[in-house]
Amino acid sequence: MNAYHRRAMEWLIAVTIPLIMLGCGGSVHSPAPTDPGVVATQQGQVKGIVANGVREFLGLRYAAPPTGALRWKPPAPAAAYASSPYDASHVGSVCVQGTAAAPTGSEDCLFVNVYVPGTTAGTTALPVLFWIHGGGFILGSGAATDGSALALKANAIVVTINYRLNALGFLAHPALAAEDPNGATGDYGIMDQTAALAWVQKNIAAFGGDPTNVTIFGDSAGGHSVYVQLASPGSAGLFAKAVAQSGGFSRQQESLQQAETDGVGYAKTWGCTDPSSAACLRNLPASALLQGNPVAWYATIDGKVLPGSTSAAFASGQYNRVPVMSGFTEDEGTYFVAAAFDAQGKPVTASGYEAAIQGFLGVSGAATAALYPASQFSSPSQALAKATGDYLFTCGEMQDADNLAKYSPAVYMYRFSDPAPYSVHSLISVLPPTAMNYGAFHSSDLDYWWQLIPSPTANQATLSGAMTAALAGFAHTGNPNSGSTVASWPLYTPATRRTLDFGYPVSNTYDAYTAHQCSYWYGQAPSHGL
Repeated sequence: MNAYHRRAMEWLIAVTIPLIMLGCGGSVHSPAPTDPGVVATQQGQVKGIVANGVREFLGLRYAAPPTGALRWKPPAPAAAYASSPYDASHVGSVCVQGTAAAPTGSEDCLFVNVYVPGTTAGTTALPVLFWIHGGGFILGSGAATDGSALALKANAIVVTINYRLNALGFLAHPALAAEDPNGATGDYGIMDQTAALAWVQKNIAAFGGDPTNVTIFGDSAGGHSVYVQLASPGSAGLFAKAVAQSGGFSRQQESLQQAETDGVGYAKTWGCTDPSSAACLRNLPASALLQGNPVAWYATIDGKVLPGSTSAAFASGQYNRVPVMSGFTEDEGTYFVAAAFDAQGKPVTASGYEAAIQGFLGVSGAATAALYPASQFSSPSQALAKATGDYLFTCGEMQDADNLAKYSPAVYMYRFSDPAPYSVHSLISVLPPTAMNYGAFHSSDLDYWWQLIPSPTANQATLSGAMTAALAGFAHTGNPNSGSTVASWPLYTPATRRTLDFGYPVSNTYDAYTAHQCSYWYGQAPSHGL
């Protein structure tokens, strides 16, 4: 990838950021409580609250605060709670994010939230839906999404988590690598996710959950995290199924050498010029680490957490082989192109269309324009948006699915195509008015899965119900058809590439490979964008 291409991809992350604003236990044992609002965890008893027919246990520690000497270390076991029962009625702090001038959150942020359907303890162990939030690895939190409606509708326990963000979660630096027995550095936020999964394995049975039936799922950077967890040896056995939503935008992660070089450069902007000393870095206030950051952080091929790129892991079969559900929205690229061009008062022009393709996507402008003629779209910006979504999301995800389907027990692919999705507080609401037809834009499907659409239309309510039922069926059995989906969802194979369309109506005849020009995009290098 050339420097211009990379800068363009970094811009994509920068304009994505508003989007998504949307285990390590100790060995303490407590007597089993009889109150269903009190649960005995390995750190001690915790007392939650009941809201909307759901028992909520909020702000539970899954690891020790990663502060002081534990900054840029693998997550350490959480200590026993000082009080019994621990007050689990409110969420913990978000992880450090924002800007150096206006930081929010705290380094003491490694918390999970547990949503249990029903107001009394059940007798049958429930499946677990483990949510990894998005946000470009620079913002967001588990508490940003209320899991109670999904827990009730899916009859599953929903777990949402925080994990370290920004430099605190993803800085790679030679001084930090020197402290690690494997010489690894950079993937602290990914290790947090894994530690939270380990906490679930040790504790979820006490909440009525089945530790052998955990489904990880996430959108955007959370969807990318799902792919990384699939490829990470350290996560083996911690989950039984995986759902990646719009997460295929980065299929080739950065090498450790390059990440460390970048990290040395960032450290210099913070006044830490000695690449062999970690003391300067650990003595900095957390807010200082938000200065001079890249516009997004990524997982690193560190040789430990991530031995190789996700795309290579899937192609070789060297990954955690579980049933997988993945998918995309029909118009993944509209928001990004609007934010980069139209919202800046510089919409793509007919004369500049090929140059915009080359600069924005790093592929041949002429060859791509021949497949996406600007004259066939309402504007050149709309044409570029279509190419962007097809390349960075749809076809990358399908190419990974081709390989996953060779080894995984089952793979299911979907498209979300509601042409008029709910948009309040969503990505497009943060942009000034543009002429872009956003369609089913990036992450516009999230509230459908979560049963969180405010005042849905009858069609939206029906579609949301079908989507949540499919997710619930997959979580319970590994087969989305065990829920009450409107159309039978076929298995995805490299030969058929059958894709379910969540639209009006739900259909199982959609040919995504042809519709999104994947025969062309399969020939391009694995993307490293968003």
